[in-house]
Amino acid sequence: MSKFTVEEINFMCVFETLDRTDMIGQIRQVMPHIEDSDMEELGEQVLGKLQSITDEEFAEISLEAAE
Repeated sequence: MSKFTVEEINFMCVFETLDRTDMIGQIRQVMPHIEDSDMEELGEQVLGKLQSITDEEFAEISLEAAE
């Protein structure tokens, strides 16, 4: 399974879903509105990783934001 970085996990925590497909859709919806190039790159990385894993692998990810 692709390992997600702390930054990627924090990015995913913004979205209020525990469903991989729904999260991919939500991220795609906001991507055109992201104006920061670093955040845009982070979003693309997260999308790529989410698309490369299964729903079962996604369910094993602990989506808790790091402080």
